[in-house]
Amino acid sequence: MARFVVVLPLVPLAAGDEFTVAQWPLHVTLVEPFPTSLGAEEVAAVLGEVAGIGHVARTIHAGAGDDAMFGRRRDVPVTLVVDGGELAALRTRTLAALQRAGVDVQPRLDFRPHVTRKQHGRIRPGDRVELATVALIDMRPPQGGHHRRVVAAWPLGV
Repeated sequence: MARFVVVLPLVPLAAGDEFTVAQWPLHVTLVEPFPTSLGAEEVAAVLGEVAGIGHVARTIHAGAGDDAMFGRRRDVPVTLVVDGGELAALRTRTLAALQRAGVDVQPRLDFRPHVTRKQHGRIRPGDRVELATVALIDMRPPQGGHHRRVVAAWPLGV
C-alpha cells in the first residue's frame, strides 16, 4: 500500500525531486501521512481538483509564531505558523477531497500548522513565511524508507 503526505514547502519543490529524511526541506504539513491503495497519479489528480491547489490557488502569507515542543514525548522542537485561516481552510478542502476519493485519512483533530526545526534550518518567531507550493510526497519510494520523492507539485499564485 502506498503512503503519501501533503506539504507546503518553504522552498520550491518540483515533481521528481528526491531527498533523504534527514535533508527533508522545511515545510508545513497540510495533510499528515496517509496510506492508500490509490496510485500516485490518482492521488495527484484528486489534489489537483482542490480549490486552492490546482485552481484558484494563491500564495499563503503567514508568520512564524511561538516556538513549541511537539511529539508524544514533547521532544520535537517546532515553530508555530500563524496565518489568517487559509491553512485550516485549505486543509479542510483537501481532506474532504481525499475522503470523497475513498482515502481513509485519519486527520489530527488538534491541527496546529508548524515548521519542525532541523539541523539544516529553522524559522524564527517573527519571520515572514511565504507558502507558494503544495507538494504531494511519496513516503515509500523505490529508493527505500530513508528517502522521499515529490510526486506532484502545484505552484500557488500571488
